[in-house]
Amino acid sequence: MSQLLGNAFSAELDWKPKTPTLRTGARYLDSLTADTAVDVWGAEVGEYEGVTADEIFVVLEGKAEVTFHRTGETIVIGPGDIVRLFAGDTDTWRTIETIRKVSFYVPPVESGS
Repeated sequence: MSQLLGNAFSAELDWKPKTPTLRTGARYLDSLTADTAVDVWGAEVGEYEGVTADEIFVVLEGKAEVTFHRTGETIVIGPGDIVRLFAGDTDTWRTIETIRKVSFYVPPVESGS
């Protein structure tokens, strides 16, 4: 078994419609423990709201503006930026340039679990 998980720049993402105006995609790479995951994620230009997982990510390429509803803070992120998200928070993403990031996160617990 190789310890190379993949290349974050060339990993093919599984693109799906997130909203009528935005497509996002992800490629699962591995898990660090039974309840954590590592993946590459991307979003095309557009806007959407979502609920966050407990996550730290590094932006590889692209640019986005993220507004955190709980704090009212808005940040603009791009290559090299490292961002911390907190489980259960809501935010609005406005992707300015198609973005790609590597995420280390704890997936949200499915309701009914």
